[in-house]
Amino acid sequence: MKMMNISMIRIIRIALGIFFLFSAYGERSWGIGILGSVLLIQGILNVGCGFGAKSCGPAKGSKYNTDFDPDKSFRRLKL
Repeated sequence: MKMMNISMIRIIRIALGIFFLFSAYGERSWGIGILGSVLLIQGILNVGCGFGAKSCGPAKGSKYNTDFDPDKSFRRLKL
């Protein structure tokens, strides 16, 4: 298995996952252990919010406008 698809966020997830797992072992805390496990699994499998590496953004060809214009939004709210 080639590890050519390594990004900085993947390294950060793996490092934080290992850190939290060791911290959970030392503190005897389940919550920190679960957080560390999730981060480590995300880093190893290269998944983010969904089931793929780039699944956090809007879908390609989405009919929804992803551009945010605060002026239009605040005028609509009349603030």
